[in-house]
Amino acid sequence: MAMTSTPYDALRRLRELAARGQLSTLCERHDITLLVVHGSALDAEPLRPARDLDIAFQARHGAAYDVVALTNDLIEAAAFEAVDVMDLRRANSVARARALAPGSLVLHEAESGVFARAQMAALTTAMETRHLRRLDLELLAG
Repeated sequence: MAMTSTPYDALRRLRELAARGQLSTLCERHDITLLVVHGSALDAEPLRPARDLDIAFQARHGAAYDVVALTNDLIEAAAFEAVDVMDLRRANSVARARALAPGSLVLHEAESGVFARAQMAALTTAMETRHLRRLDLELLAG
């Protein structure tokens, strides 16, 4: 399959695959319960055009998954090589909150409510730890 030229084309392709249920099949094969797109490819008025497609995922609890295989399958599905994949369970609180912020696009949810629960947990953790990040910055500043 020929690669697409922009992250916008890749996003369009993934949306089409999601609508046909093919992306759910890919996610089930990798034990993925949540797949979201976030970042500049979704920005209606970006400061500069998107160069990559940012995708975050959450695997089923206790699942043994292969991030490299998932990334390769997403690159093939999107027909776009500049795909950045983030494991939500391993990401820090700020990255997780940004990936799950309002405006992100859910491409796959294993069951209703997975995104909402992950989003509430991520945003709550980011808010509750904000003072610790400020302290770190103050300590670094000396």
